[in-house]
Amino acid sequence: MTVRSAWHLPNGQTREDTRLAVGLAMASTGPLLARAGCVIGGLRLSGTAATSMQARLSPGQVWVPGTSTATQGGYPVTVDADTLLTFVDGDAALPRVDAVVVRVHDTDYDGSGRYEATLEVLAGAPAAPPAPPAVPENAELLYEVTVPAGASAANGIIWASAITDRRRYTAALGGIVPAGGARDDGAHVGQYRDVNGRLERWDGAAWRQYIPDAVLRYSFNYGYTTSTTFVETLTGGPDTPLTARFVAPARGWVHVTVGALTAVEGSNVATMSFRVRQESTGTEILPPVQERSAQFSGNGRASICTMYPVGGLTPGVVYTATAVHQSSAAGVKAEFDNRFVRVDPVA
Repeated sequence: MTVRSAWHLPNGQTREDTRLAVGLAMASTGPLLARAGCVIGGLRLSGTAATSMQARLSPGQVWVPGTSTATQGGYPVTVDADTLLTFVDGDAALPRVDAVVVRVHDTDYDGSGRYEATLEVLAGAPAAPPAPPAVPENAELLYEVTVPAGASAANGIIWASAITDRRRYTAALGGIVPAGGARDDGAHVGQYRDVNGRLERWDGAAWRQYIPDAVLRYSFNYGYTTSTTFVETLTGGPDTPLTARFVAPARGWVHVTVGALTAVEGSNVATMSFRVRQESTGTEILPPVQERSAQFSGNGRASICTMYPVGGLTPGVVYTATAVHQSSAAGVKAEFDNRFVRVDPVA
């Protein structure tokens, strides 16, 4: 059949029809495949003692994709009570890495003669360094556990350092997916996930912060220049050049702000601006000019500041914004103190 519907026909709805229908409400990784993963908060693994060969898995739920065929559909699996898992003794000479998985056995696809879901500990091969075993079809990886050489009930696994959490998480269709797991690639360009309270967006190759952090570089040290061309380095103080390193956001636009407490002799002018470069190549993207500068002239001291939008940046690429300084007259000190460079991403 090329077109299926569920809870529609008066008879003949198959288990496969039902699994495919349920998967329609889940975040997807393909036209007919729902994203595998756990419900947040469950299926936590912890050792039963500081050193032992048993661990306890807490209750939880997980969606296990059927990967034997394209139309198999997925399986919602629930672990409804604490479950003890026993790891076999370690090799006499070499460590190994075991995998804890939730696995679905469905004889319609695997010929196992079984219709059940199981928790399994898959033992890896002893080696130096060890590698985890491959995850079988119709299974979802939860944890990897390092079993040291010689481990046994009398001298067990050091649980505080042995467990590597490989759980990934799923959500309803269109939902924001919690981050987690080593295989946590995005399903499509424009998918979002939550990482410690910050949104990341899948760009087809990597997760990028949707709105990268604002970046601030600050120096309270005094310095001056007598140059009539823009210079990054000041005389008389450290922290020069003063450079803010930032990642271009998804829209490719940022606001760059520079400022300082300034002074200059007579009727001359102290000027502060900035230049933007691509970090990896050193290519200047935006040169400093008078039209993008902050200026002071006159007696005494004054705080100056300017902000300018910078666009056309490549999302995910690292750039730098560096403060530059200038005096209007050769040999006349243009003085700068309490300088800063700030870069704010534009959402």
